[in-house]
Amino acid sequence: MNSTVKRGLVSLLAASSLVATMLLGIAPAQAAKGANCQVNTPAASAQCDLITVALVNKVLTLDPANPGRTTNQNYVTRLLVQGQLFRYDGKGVAQPDLVDTYNVSSDGLTWTFVLKKGLKYSDGVTPVTADDAVFSWEYNLKPAPPGFTSVTNVAASDARTIVVTLSKPFSDFPRAIAGIYWTINPRSAAANNAAYWSNPLSAGPFRIKKWVQGADEFLVEANPNYWAKLAVKRVRFLAIPDPVTRVLALKQGTIDYAFDLPASIGRNQLNDPKQFRGTPFQLQGNFTLDFNLRAGNEDKPWFDPKVRQALSFALDRKQFSDLAFSGEVVPSCALTYPTNPNYLCVKPGGVKQDLQKAKELLAQTKWPTGFPIRLSVFNRPGWADGASVIASQWAKIGVVATVAAEPDAVGLAGQTNGTFQVQLSGYGSTWLSGGLATYMGAVGAWTVWSGSKSNDALVSTYDAAIGKKAQQAVLTTIEQLIWDESAHIPVGQRSGWGASRLPAGVFQNATATDLYVVKQTPALDAQKKKK
Repeated sequence: MNSTVKRGLVSLLAASSLVATMLLGIAPAQAAKGANCQVNTPAASAQCDLITVALVNKVLTLDPANPGRTTNQNYVTRLLVQGQLFRYDGKGVAQPDLVDTYNVSSDGLTWTFVLKKGLKYSDGVTPVTADDAVFSWEYNLKPAPPGFTSVTNVAASDARTIVVTLSKPFSDFPRAIAGIYWTINPRSAAANNAAYWSNPLSAGPFRIKKWVQGADEFLVEANPNYWAKLAVKRVRFLAIPDPVTRVLALKQGTIDYAFDLPASIGRNQLNDPKQFRGTPFQLQGNFTLDFNLRAGNEDKPWFDPKVRQALSFALDRKQFSDLAFSGEVVPSCALTYPTNPNYLCVKPGGVKQDLQKAKELLAQTKWPTGFPIRLSVFNRPGWADGASVIASQWAKIGVVATVAAEPDAVGLAGQTNGTFQVQLSGYGSTWLSGGLATYMGAVGAWTVWSGSKSNDALVSTYDAAIGKKAQQAVLTTIEQLIWDESAHIPVGQRSGWGASRLPAGVFQNATATDLYVVKQTPALDAQKKKK
């Protein structure tokens, strides 16, 4: 299997070479500009006039209510050109951004946020108001997405004060609103105006300089009306869907930063510390195998929970990590990701492979000797190789998996239309209950796509639990339900690798997230904290 994976990577490199040559031959002049913008520039003096950052796909929408809002290239760019009450700093901590001060009532049910004085949008005229936050909530977050169901009301008590009322305490609320959902836009410009989202006013660190919907390029510049000064004047985002092409573009200087690269090729090609800095990362979420249990699949082998559990026992999660991700994926047998302090696993045998148990379970079904199944996977670095490793493991119990690596649009269509059989996918969530709600919430994406059971009450109960003991008690119940159903089989914590030509800290991803952070003065973590 190791040689198979390597052959796949070599083939991918060859297939990408022509595209890369065409791209790289004309674009190096677009790489980083600025006297203090080299990889070894001390962070304290780093300043970049222009940087180029690779995206996995084209930016298709900045509308926070568009179904594509949860697609990476759309939200990572949107969050830079729209305001947020809280924003993640480089360490992955949710810090006040547009908020000056905030407090929480003693019962944990009322959060009050006071905006900074004198905030204006990027036009320099339109004020940022508490009512804009109310409008943005009503526009984007009704009905509430996964993780926000405890919010019962959002109101403005005056021009700067936002009051949020909850039905249950929500200890991770700042982390939730620093994520991809609650961006702030002006009611006066955005209400009932679909055209607004082609060039929204920005209360965030950047504003749009040039963008045509669906174009390869998305160019932004520092927002002169943002409350802090940025260390990067312009960012040119460039859609480069092929991961190997991203490596070659970075090597040639066409781009300066890419978050998601094939690690084995990247480490080989980008190994000069005078030019590049490698950035391995683990996201706050897991790779999962997700089965289609929607109506019409009742006669399929994977509709039987014993079959799904047999497939889980057949997994060698460490081999999956070693062969496809250079050992950087931490094996997991729980929906809670392994680096979370509340991680616990209820699956019998933990993460160890147990082929005998897998065969015993299959023997109790209509498919004792196995069956064919289509294993689809997004075309991301290492993912197809990981799916091939899984297919080789399932073959040992007679299950013949055909691996289908698909572009995002194709994979998403399969999820939405219910045409997939099993998909290697996963989640990343900046707060744990947001990830749990994706798989257990009534409106959670995977709850809907797979047809699995939902239990919003349990997710809300976890949010309201105070302290590790109380939280783990709820998680034990959640993880047991996840295992009993096994509509979603955790494989390992999502991991990846990126590389940069830029000074440390000037432009990066927040720790354990795919959200971008730019160096600014004053820093996010220098702001006033909770009163």
